[in-house]
Amino acid sequence: MYNILIEKTPGSLFDISPMSIKRDWMDQTYENHAYRCFPVTQANVIGYNLSCKEDIEFIWDGINDQTPDHIEIIKAPKGSYGGRGQSSISLNTDLIFKTDKHVSIFTINPVNYFSNDFETMSNLISTSFYDNPLPLAIKAKSPNKHVVIKAGTPIATIIPISLSELNNTSIEIVDYKDEDRKRIDANISYGDAAQVINSSGKWTDWYRDAVNEKGETLGEHEVRVLKLSVVDNTKNKESGII
Repeated sequence: MYNILIEKTPGSLFDISPMSIKRDWMDQTYENHAYRCFPVTQANVIGYNLSCKEDIEFIWDGINDQTPDHIEIIKAPKGSYGGRGQSSISLNTDLIFKTDKHVSIFTINPVNYFSNDFETMSNLISTSFYDNPLPLAIKAKSPNKHVVIKAGTPIATIIPISLSELNNTSIEIVDYKDEDRKRIDANISYGDAAQVINSSGKWTDWYRDAVNEKGETLGEHEVRVLKLSVVDNTKNKESGII
């Protein structure tokens, strides 16, 4: 568990909240079947959502190089900047993150959100000493189009991460060995059983429950239900908890 403090400058147009499990494209799948994919739904709720209270509007002329002035910002939070080149816009969040020394903030494009008009650029900030608003930049993707990012649209996902714990991680690759075919036969049995169930329009939920096709326990998930919260002391109220 990480304890994170955010100093919110008066007038900041950015909100922060736990990421939602909901996605428009998942709602459009047959009987919402995409929500039965546990790896996807778990990924959806990783981290926190940054969104703007007002629409963001801009036009990019299609030139993607280091020279400035190829993006016209029509509407954006005060202090935002479109002259950085590479078809990108710096957005002023007015949110200053304060974390312990062993915690950094990893900013990425919102997980499993897809846009033809813009993409959020990833960055990693050591927020234990960085005393400025969290940097946030988006990259335009649709040339010569008046792009409107509607208020409340997830613009970025922020994830607290410990680089100290990640540091010196090692991945070892070895030759695959299964002389007695136990794993191969188990995979075949699992796949065949899953195919029968899925073909009937039902769901196995085996991975979600960490069991095999016989209902035997294979292990356990690190966390089954991720709970994140935001306590907004500027308004003296607490956000919803996933």
